[in-house]
Amino acid sequence: MAKKKILVVDDEEDVTKALRVRLKINGYQVVIASDSVQAFTLANKERPDLILLDVMIPGGGGFVVAERLKQSTTTQHIPIIFLTGISGGEERAYKIGASGYMMKPYQPEKLLETIRSAMDIHGRQTVFIS
Repeated sequence: MAKKKILVVDDEEDVTKALRVRLKINGYQVVIASDSVQAFTLANKERPDLILLDVMIPGGGGFVVAERLKQSTTTQHIPIIFLTGISGGEERAYKIGASGYMMKPYQPEKLLETIRSAMDIHGRQTVFIS
């Protein structure tokens, strides 16, 4: 089975390094973007299984990136988890269609659990029984 790919979008290098190590140890392939333009470009090019997205990133911010990704037929199915130091954005995040909203500093096990849950929910096919 191919490794699940996660796009990490954060402009803080120490955060992306720590996430890369933690996610790789847990069997994920990791792609890094540090601004809104890279995030949108890599999401379309790499087709990740999930996106970890900071709110405060250069080039428009995480909410704008999430809105654009959810409007595109190419990327709208990708679960997005906001991982940010900004409190109070949960309502906007969920309105956009985010699968999660976690505050930094995060608890590593809680983050991994949220990632697995988001991928599991998005990986299931809807079955209608008549």
